[in-house]
Amino acid sequence: MTPYYEHAGITIYHGDCREVLPTLSVGSFDLVFTSPPYNLGVTTGGGFPTGHDAPDAPMRARGGQGKWPGAAIADGYGVHADAMPPADYEAWQRVILAECWRLLTPDGAIFYNHKPRVQGGELWTPLMVNPGLPVRQIIIWARAGGINFSPSFYVPTHEWIVVFARPAFRLRTKGASGVGDVWSVPQEANPDHPAPFPEALPRMALTTTKTRHVIDPFMGSGTTLVAAKRLGRKATGIEINERYCEVAARKLQQEALPLEVA
Repeated sequence: MTPYYEHAGITIYHGDCREVLPTLSVGSFDLVFTSPPYNLGVTTGGGFPTGHDAPDAPMRARGGQGKWPGAAIADGYGVHADAMPPADYEAWQRVILAECWRLLTPDGAIFYNHKPRVQGGELWTPLMVNPGLPVRQIIIWARAGGINFSPSFYVPTHEWIVVFARPAFRLRTKGASGVGDVWSVPQEANPDHPAPFPEALPRMALTTTKTRHVIDPFMGSGTTLVAAKRLGRKATGIEINERYCEVAARKLQQEALPLEVA
């Protein structure tokens, strides 16, 4: 498959990761760092189909913005409405995780950022999409507050980074373990993408591991790739929305991105 962008060890593929991942070679990557769409369009209060709307229409089109008033995420991600039937969404994520696992080196790991949430009165967690991979650890991303207020539960102020690890996976040094399993990082505003994660998250994963080549199958606006470039690591991203491919390529073409030693 022809890359959308390729320069100095950084590669972007424009396409559906379900189609791109199987074309990549086994053992090509020692780290996956990604955050998939959360399927927020079917979250309680997110606006449900009225009977006149397509079942996968984004929540704003279904008559509501849910708990994200005014937020761009109410429109989905451009070509992805973020409103799949829950069973279909979970099956989709299992396929992607299994493909990512296939691509790992024997000492590699998947860092999978997702959000536990109360759905229909019960807790839904990212472990529900695990296709049977070994879970090494759950890292807590402590955000700067939350916005999903409800009388049914305490407002969530954190997300998970689930680490699915091969048996030989190790941190860079014993001292790297000292960063702990709670990463207090405030969320960042980003006009290029409706739901970005801060660069500090992939940076933490990259600086505390022995990563040589990282892949992000849900690249978005390129945060993982930018972090990798700053640290002198190879990186590959896959993105279905060409607009975000353009945004990421533009960021990466800024040769002024500082190169750090890590």
